[in-house]
Amino acid sequence: MDVVTAFAPGSTSNLGPGFDCLGLAFTGKGDRVTARRMSRQGVRVVACSDPRLPLDADKNTAAIAAQAVLMRASPSIGVELSVDKGLPLAGGMGGSAASAVAGAVAVDALLAARLGPDELLACALQAEAVVAGRHLDNVAPSLFGGAVLISGVEPPVVTRIAVNPALELVFVTPAYEVRTATARAALPEHVRRGDAVAQAGHLGRLLIGLERGDPELLRSCMEDRIAEPARLVFYPGFREARAAALAVGAYGACISGAGPTALALCPPPSVARVGEAMAAAYAEHRYDAVVHVARVDTRGARVVE
Repeated sequence: MDVVTAFAPGSTSNLGPGFDCLGLAFTGKGDRVTARRMSRQGVRVVACSDPRLPLDADKNTAAIAAQAVLMRASPSIGVELSVDKGLPLAGGMGGSAASAVAGAVAVDALLAARLGPDELLACALQAEAVVAGRHLDNVAPSLFGGAVLISGVEPPVVTRIAVNPALELVFVTPAYEVRTATARAALPEHVRRGDAVAQAGHLGRLLIGLERGDPELLRSCMEDRIAEPARLVFYPGFREARAAALAVGAYGACISGAGPTALALCPPPSVARVGEAMAAAYAEHRYDAVVHVARVDTRGARVVE
């Protein structure tokens, strides 16, 4: 093939207590990368739908992942990339990971390299590490689909997690950005033993709650004792948005990844009310907000053209 387009879904990570180890892919938003053969060797980025993204192949996650695939499959081949962003920058919805995954999948298909899932994961992780840190909680669900628990990065240890199909996801993105590097720099260097124990207990309850769709379990465990308290200063309006979501029927709410997007888990009848209530809470702080309702994307990255 001379041209291939791949799509990778957005992802949310942490879900409260699952910092750097829990993530899931969601429907309705994602990034597309189109790969074309070119005559000269290497990777070149020819277009990005968001002008803030670098065209420099050493700084663009789609290009870094594509180059990693080339080095494994056909180092002498040349590839041009076009990146179509469906995810916000610095939004906490796995945008850098989705570009990396789509870039890797597109070039793998273009070359008919047929790299294995672990190899594609390694290529995407190489790119994600450049811009967001060496963690898999966005890359793995965007590639594989569904929800995943990460218990190791070197080597990757990824376990699929079941999510009850009755659960709906409400994402609310206020009109400000939080860079991943800024959010990570605010993390505490040390964690109190009580907080670590509570975090582990909440994560265990969350995994069971996600599988069962159990309202009581979910209401009791979507609390982050480590990252969120240190980062709240970056998320004006979130406390009020979370309280508003819970008041109208959400099972739980948290910051999605490094934010600023907020995520609420809901039963289907509450979705509209939750989105409206959270957006209204941000409006009280004079921030417009975009609401996106989704389910878990079980397909993961795929070739679409």
